[in-house]
Amino acid sequence: MSVKHFLVVISLVAVGAGLVAAPAALAQTPAAADTPPATPVKTYKLLHESPNAARNLDVEDVEGQKWVPGIRKGTKELSMSLGFMGLASTLLQHEQMIYKYNTEATYWGDITVTGQRAFNPVLRLGYNVAPWLTVEGFGGLSISEYSSTIENAHWRKNEPRAERRDNPVIGEFDAEARSLITLQTGIDALFYPFNLKGDGTGRVHPYVVGQIGRIWYDMNSDYTAGSTASNDVALGGGLRLLAEKNVSLRIEAAYHLNTVEFAPAEYFMETNEGTTRVPLLEFPDLPDGGFTEKQVTSFAAQDLNYLVWSIGFQGTF
Repeated sequence: MSVKHFLVVISLVAVGAGLVAAPAALAQTPAAADTPPATPVKTYKLLHESPNAARNLDVEDVEGQKWVPGIRKGTKELSMSLGFMGLASTLLQHEQMIYKYNTEATYWGDITVTGQRAFNPVLRLGYNVAPWLTVEGFGGLSISEYSSTIENAHWRKNEPRAERRDNPVIGEFDAEARSLITLQTGIDALFYPFNLKGDGTGRVHPYVVGQIGRIWYDMNSDYTAGSTASNDVALGGGLRLLAEKNVSLRIEAAYHLNTVEFAPAEYFMETNEGTTRVPLLEFPDLPDGGFTEKQVTSFAAQDLNYLVWSIGFQGTF
């Protein structure tokens, strides 16, 4: 083999080795598509760019929720008041009526029953129709005592054709002094004159109140057949003081007008375990100076005019 042929063989071997190595090199090089994309870097910007920014934001929130006192249209109200009724008026009056009976004698005279000042709690539920007008429904009761007086008294023995005798000794328990209870219900309207041209804003709100309803009187008396009812009207005024968003103080006074007329009991008392019944009798005078006896069939109506004042708390929701 000549030198020329040898060089040609060496060249062919070198080229073949290069062709074999190239695919292996290409297989070991990672493709550009397999490279994961670069993750972008997130950046944040603080809302409070100054030391006072957070404090200023808190102040704005508080000011946005600040309560402005006032009477608002469409709100509801619930109140509880405690007060007194001036019931020191005549509830019943009848002349020459029996006031005591025993086995020996019967006693009678001019009877007057008078009430006393009564404790009076009242519950109200209202609706603010407008800043200047509130409509309420109410219910209440009063608890007190009444007393009675006996004048122009007489007595007689429980014998046929017994004579009338004058000025008997009035015993400690001869004149009735027992309990008196009243129940009240109705509606009222509160008119706020200073809110008529405004929006009801403010803490202090004077008002005028008008009321109409029913009242029941019940005396624990031997003279009456039970309770009696009457229409009741009242006119007065008051003051609302808004202490908090949902709480206010209420002070009120009203003058009431009504009429009470009790029905007389059929029997004044029962003795001997109910076997002996003593009718409710009256002993009117006769023109000739004598007297007669008959059943009491009615009592005269009594007009009652009295003041009721109260103080209480009221919730708004």
